[in-house]
Amino acid sequence: MSTYTKAPKEVTDLVDQTMKQCHGPKHEAGVRVKVLMAHPNVDQNDEPTGPAILAGGYKALAKIKILSLPNRVAYGFDAEMQLDSDHWDESSDEERVAVLDHELTHLELAVDDKGGVKRDDAGRPKLRMRKHDYAFGWFSTVAHRHGESSLEVRQARALLDSEDYQQCWLPGMSELEEAAA
Repeated sequence: MSTYTKAPKEVTDLVDQTMKQCHGPKHEAGVRVKVLMAHPNVDQNDEPTGPAILAGGYKALAKIKILSLPNRVAYGFDAEMQLDSDHWDESSDEERVAVLDHELTHLELAVDDKGGVKRDDAGRPKLRMRKHDYAFGWFSTVAHRHGESSLEVRQARALLDSEDYQQCWLPGMSELEEAAA
């Protein structure tokens, strides 16, 4: 079982900056996020015995959840973000901001028909969880056995063929395509 500590001020400040820069409406609505640093369990040699954070059974760098109304009232935060402390310590500032942006993107403001932010009984902005734009479950053995008939290959093909996919995400790929043409 992981252990948790409150995030240092420089981390919470970076969360606030990222929300202001990348998620202005949430910042303007007053969304408050409590940040915890997750530390993995360690063995007698101080080596991690597993990941600090699991999401859906997989190791995760971070995760976020919306707090219940009683917890929102009691603690003054709308959501709780957990960050893998080891990964955080090894990451560049750009990588840190990208992780924070990813987690904050999971939070969506609930709005009324006129675009106004809905509020809960405590006057806090109502939030919903946003799912990822893409989710993949992949078994290499199935992809190898069944090729284009497999869900794995069909999902990969759909991503590669979509307008959302851009070669800038995989440096060097556009040069390979041009050479093959």
